[in-house]
Order: sequence, then structure tokens, then C-alpha cells
Amino acid sequence: MRFLFFLLLLPTFLCSQDKYPRQNEIDIIRYRLDLELSVESDEIKGQIEVEFTATEAANTLNLDLVNASEGMGMTVSSVLFDSEKLSYQHKNEKLSINLSAQMVNDGGGILKINYAGIPQDGLIISKNKHGDRTFFADNWPNRAHHWFPCIDHPYEKAIFECNITAPNHYTVVNNGEFLNKEEGKNGNSIWHFHETSILPTKVMVIGVAKFAQRICSDTTNVLQSAYVYPQEEQNGLHDYCRTTDILAWFEEKLGPYPYNKLDHVQSKTRYGGMENAGCIFYHENSIDGKFGSEDLFAHEIAHQWFGNSASEADWHHVWLSEGFATYLTEVYKEETYDDSAFRVGMEEARKRVEAFHAKFPKASIVDTTITDLNRLLSPMTYQKAAWVLHMLRTLVGDKVFWKGIRNYYQAYAYSNAMSVDFQREMEKVYGKDLSLFFNTWLYQGGLPKVKVKYKYSRKDRVLLITLKQPKKNWFVLPIQFGVNKSFLEVMDVSKMTIAIEKADPPYAGVKFDYLNNCLLGN
Repeated sequence: MRFLFFLLLLPTFLCSQDKYPRQNEIDIIRYRLDLELSVESDEIKGQIEVEFTATEAANTLNLDLVNASEGMGMTVSSVLFDSEKLSYQHKNEKLSINLSAQMVNDGGGILKINYAGIPQDGLIISKNKHGDRTFFADNWPNRAHHWFPCIDHPYEKAIFECNITAPNHYTVVNNGEFLNKEEGKNGNSIWHFHETSILPTKVMVIGVAKFAQRICSDTTNVLQSAYVYPQEEQNGLHDYCRTTDILAWFEEKLGPYPYNKLDHVQSKTRYGGMENAGCIFYHENSIDGKFGSEDLFAHEIAHQWFGNSASEADWHHVWLSEGFATYLTEVYKEETYDDSAFRVGMEEARKRVEAFHAKFPKASIVDTTITDLNRLLSPMTYQKAAWVLHMLRTLVGDKVFWKGIRNYYQAYAYSNAMSVDFQREMEKVYGKDLSLFFNTWLYQGGLPKVKVKYKYSRKDRVLLITLKQPKKNWFVLPIQFGVNKSFLEVMDVSKMTIAIEKADPPYAGVKFDYLNNCLLGN
């Protein structure tokens, strides 16, 4: 029966890659962006160098870039290889560049693309809550191509270097290490940044605003800085600089921080926070002077390892980012405060999942039918995925779980992974097949509905516990029993019976899932 069930789920793996047209013959090495911003206009002017390698099969480089339409979008004026002008087509949000024979023979090269326009999205040009004009990139999921040409998908990671020209009264933040600021023309300054790590476009950013800044007291070897609106300087710097303790905890738990610095930035963002690599953007109201956004800070810091460095290779596997950050935030609270803080957070997550399933009973964590990428951010990929990690931890034990988490990160740092890659790393440490666990929880909709029956024989002193799930929609469950006797059973069939011998009352009243470590339906 188990073999048949695996075969039924196997096609899900085979079709789990999204439909984005990957260019396997192309590898982007580096984007070097020179961008000019203005206070008089929302128009941006850019030149971007795209360094790439190519195989002999390549004849075209396809980049994502929104077309100009009705006064918004980008217009390309030229594409150059050295001094040679290359032909290109720009339509349907694709910039298709015809590669010269020399570039293909040389195995790649560096293109220079000149463009300009008003971004409709991606780079948000607006006013903050204090009425000051700001520029904040907000790329997730695939909005980077609204403001610079790129392969706007997490499978393609590259170095992102920036030189930003902006009016003198602004401060500029970026993923990379700040190198210097030089005087430009017409009251502008040019900010130079250098990045050495490859990033997915979803977390490549710039932020330009009036900021109060502080280098935070450092408890690790990582340079951490806070950038807040001047009107909230005291409270903002207090809150953001307390994040140094959070980073220290994650380094202890997961290993060295993956980037050369970490900025904490008050910003305009569509989301509560955005985990941009080395340059986290928090929403405008994340400051209260009381460290009230600690959960948010921990969540975005966790992403530096999971989502930014070890990234999902496919949009539909975003739980490898969001589920990890959600669960690790609760574990941070557990180990920083106490178990009750962890339990409160997990119960809140449970309620979110139950409410979502009440509306969408067939929803699953990995759902390849979703085409609107924003719908991938839901209690499935956050809270339910966090519960999957917790149940996995219960099943394999703490020592194996954390070793598997660290091994997975080390294997896919600065790279990409799919769900099956995480599964394999956990199996290596656990020493057993985990296919049924991952298949039932990631690809199957709904929640487990378990009926429990107890039957006690006074004559034989045997307690029989029968667990039953629906045959067509059952889940692998690590179930703990206890009151006076504690033990763990793994339910990997739709019906099972557990016999407890020499069980005198009150063993007959042994409690099912007594630690609430399973995500169960009603």
C-alpha cells in the first residue's frame, strides 16, 4: 500500500517546476547597475552591465524588463558589446538580445544596456508617512524587472553591484558593502557599493531617503547598522539596534551569517518586512521604542540563511523560505524566553491554518496550479509549513533535526534547492526514508482527521489504542502519548492499533498527542 501511494504522488514531483522559461545555456554572473534618481521627476536613468557565461547552444539572451506604456515602464536606447551595437527586441516584458558569434565562441561576455523610464512597480517612488520623498525597491516576487533588466526568477542568482546617483540630502542603502560617496553634478552624490555574494533578484534592493543612522553595538563579527526616519530617531535606533542579539542567536543555531553586513532599514514596503539580503526593509510602523516588532525582526533575519542564501529554485517551493523563517522565529522565542512563548506562537499558527482550510479545504503547501505568485504567500507556506517542520522535529528528534537543518543549509548555501533536496538531507541524517511524511504534508490538501478509540482489558492488563484516518486523505503523524507513561508512535498508515501491556489504570486513560505536537483537523 505504501509503494502504491508513493507512485500516486510521484507525478507531483515531476511537474513541480513552474513554467518560467529557464535558459540553461546562460548563467548570469553579475549585474552592475548605474542608476540616476531625481527629485524633479519619477523617471530613472540606468546603465546596467550584465556579465554572463554561455554555451554554444546560446544565440539569444532573454532578460525580463517591463515595456514602456502610457507613460510608465522602461525604454531601452541601446545594447552594447564593447563598442558594437547588438540587435534586440523588447516586447511582452522580455528584452531579447541577439548574441554575436564572438560572444558565443568566447563563452559569454559583458553587455551594457542603456535604458530609462518611470517604474510602475518594483522601485516604489513615493512619500513616507512624514511626507518626505523616498525611493525603495520592493521586488518580491518578480517585480525587479520593473526597474532594471534581469532574469527575474530565484533560480538565477548573481552578484548585484550598484552606483547610485541621488540628490545630496539623501542617504542610500544597498545590499552590498558601502565603498564611498563622491560628489556628482547638479547637487548630486554618487554612492558606490560592492557585493561579493550571489543573490536572487527578489532580494536585490536599493533604498534612498532621509535617514538617521547608527552603527549598532555589535555582538558578532558582522557589521550591523540601523537606518530610520529622522523623526523617529531615538525609538528607531533603540529598536533596530537590539537586533544584534537576534543575529547572534541565529549564528549560534545555524552557522555563520552569510553576508558581509546587515542593515536594518525603516521603509515603505508592501509587506510587513522584506528580507533583502544584508539590507532588511521593515514597514514604517515597526518602531515603538519598546522592541515590539521582535517577531518581525527575527523572521526577516532568519531569511538571510533560508530564502536569501539557500533559495527555493521554484516559486512553488517558497515554503523553504517562509516556513523556515516562521518556525525559526518561534524556536528563537522558545530558547530566548520559555516554552510557553513558543507554544503560544504555534497555537496562533494553528488557528491561522485552520481558518484558511475552512475556506480552502483542498489547499496544499506546494500547489503547482497557482499562477498568481502573490497567492503563494498564505498560511500554507508560512504557518502550516512551520508546523510541518515542528512535526518533523518531533518525528526524528532534536539532535537529528538540527543536524539535518544545518546540513541542508551548508549543502545549498549561495545556491538553490527544491523540497526534495531538503528531504534528502534530512534522510541522510535520520537514516530512514521520509517520502511518505513529505508527500502527505507538502503535496496533499487538508488536515488529518484522526479518530482515537481506547479498549482496556482488565484481565490481560492490556490497553489497545486504535487510530484511524480516512483512507483517501491520510497523513504521516508523529504521535505522542502520555500521562503517567510517555511514548512516541509514528502513524504511517490509515489505521493502526497500539498495544500497551501491563497497563494498570490510570494507563487506560492515556492521553493522545498530549504535548500538542501534531497539526490535526477537527
